[in-house]
Parts: sequence; C-alpha cells; structure tokens
Amino acid sequence: MYRVAFYEIFEEEEKHLLKYLPKEYDCFFTKKSIQDTDTGDIPAPVISTRTQSKFPKHWKDKIEAVLTRSTGYDHVTRYFKEINKILPAGHLPKYAARAVAEHTFLLILMLARKLDAQRESMQTFSRDGLTGFELLGKTLTTVGVGNIGSEIVKIGYGLDMKLLGVDIKPREEFAQKHSLDYVSLIDGITQADIIVCALPLTEETDGLLDTARLSSAGNCPILINIARGEITPPQDLIQLLKDEKLSGVGLDVYDEESTLGSYLRGEISKTGIADPAVRESVEATLKLLKHPDVICTPHNAFNTEESTDRKSRQTAENLKHYFDKGDFLTPIPVD
Repeated sequence: MYRVAFYEIFEEEEKHLLKYLPKEYDCFFTKKSIQDTDTGDIPAPVISTRTQSKFPKHWKDKIEAVLTRSTGYDHVTRYFKEINKILPAGHLPKYAARAVAEHTFLLILMLARKLDAQRESMQTFSRDGLTGFELLGKTLTTVGVGNIGSEIVKIGYGLDMKLLGVDIKPREEFAQKHSLDYVSLIDGITQADIIVCALPLTEETDGLLDTARLSSAGNCPILINIARGEITPPQDLIQLLKDEKLSGVGLDVYDEESTLGSYLRGEISKTGIADPAVRESVEATLKLLKHPDVICTPHNAFNTEESTDRKSRQTAENLKHYFDKGDFLTPIPVD
C-alpha cells in the first residue's frame, strides 16, 4: 500500500512535489479525481486531493488523514458530516492568495476591455463596439476580505479604485491603510461597478449572490467569482445578464464543479448525470460558456509557477508534520 495518494495532480505540480517530498515516501499520483478512478480499495492511508474529489463512504474506516491542496475545504468537512467522523485534516490557506487575486484582475480587465471581441475584430481591424472602460475611480466591492480578498483590495488600491469590502470580521487597520470602506452586502452590490466574490463556501454563503440580491445592483456591474461556484447559481447569472443587471461575468469556479469537469473532459455524458438538479446546473453553466459577455477559466486562478512551488513545499511540510506529530501545520477547523 502507498503511504500517500495524491489525486487531481497536474504535471507541473507533481514535478514540484517530488522536489520537496522525502525520498522514502511511497506515493501514488493521478490527475483524476477520486470518483473518476477505481474507488474499491483505498490506495493509501493518507489521501491528498484538491476540491473536485468526492470521498467514498466505504473508505471511512481506512482513511487515517486528509490533506487538501487547496484553500477551501468544504468538500472535506462535508465528508466528515456524511460519515459522522472527524479525522486529522489539513489545508493550505495562503499559498495562492496573490495568484488568485492577480487572476481576478485578469478577468476584470478582459471584460472591461472586451478582449474576446477585440480578438475577433482583429480579423477585420474594426473598432466598432469595442469601447471598454478604465478601472481608475471605479467602485470595486470585494465580498469576503480574507487572505485572497485582501490581496484583491491591495491591487485595487494600487489602481486608484474606490474600494468597498463586505466581511463579518472587519479589519480596521487594514481598511485604513488601503482606503477600504466596509459596508453591508446590499450597499456593496448597489454601489459597485465591479463585484468580486472571495467568500468561503458555508451554509450561510451557499447561493448568497443570487438573483434576489444581485438585482439590487445599480450600475450594471461586472461580477467575478474566484471563490466557490455554489455562491453564484449559474441559472441566476443567466437571468441577471438577460435582465441587464450584470454587464459581464468572469468565473473560475462553478456550481457542481466535479460533475461539470467530468463532463467537459468527456468522462461522462449528460444522460449519465442522474440527478436532475445537478444536470440543470451543468446545462446552465454550459450556456454561460457560450455567452459573449462571460469569460470562464478552468479553476486555474491558483496556477502560477510561484504558487505551485509554495503549494508543493507546504504540502510536503504538512505531511512531514503529520507523520512526525499526528496533526497538520495548517489544520482544517472542524467542530
């Protein structure tokens, strides 16, 4: 049996990991999620995934520990609730904050300057319908001013934007330093030219940015979600674009993401999605992919050379700490 099984691992990540993992570790690597591999017998007592894997219930007495190579960990705590058991578990809360924040502005600028339309118009060197807008002085509302949200605010501050933040734990010293005003969610939506979702997924945030709340937007803003897709239901985004309550949408995360990913990789068909609600969500996202005012990336905001190296080093450090001490350096907070 392997000592650690790594799922959802891509080529560059594996190369970095092998630099930091002790040579004596016996490891299993696969780019697939758990559910897209044979989930019969568990391959290792310690399981490391990203966010798309679903843990089999019949592994509950065989898993010793879980390390998710991601900032979010809702998929892990959900599994613990399903099996009514808490295991040693870790995550990587800070490794990609800057990378994700910079990717956020990539999406903002692509939408603000109509990059997809510009690329198409280059074929005829036409400038009709390509007028975008500058970020200087625009109101940026960051919903969730945590590790990632703070980096988004810092970049917005450097661009001389008006900064609003929505968070249950305001940090006044940080706010003062970066000219950030904390406001209510509705005030932030009403005033925004750009809304960025940087929230963790919890029972309270699931579906939070829906049609009812975003319909209060007063400036037909751009919406960016680099947090969790469940917070911005895709059916609602389609309606908000249709009703001109949003002028554009940038997504790096998706509702029912593991199923969507499996479908787009050709591992399942639409008819293979048994749950009608899941199928409806996937179909809505597929419509968004074709919308001219939507830009989507494949949950890749974290993926820079620097963050991949940080992630790999922190993964190795957490695993070493677990094997030496029985817990993780950056544990998942569980009740």
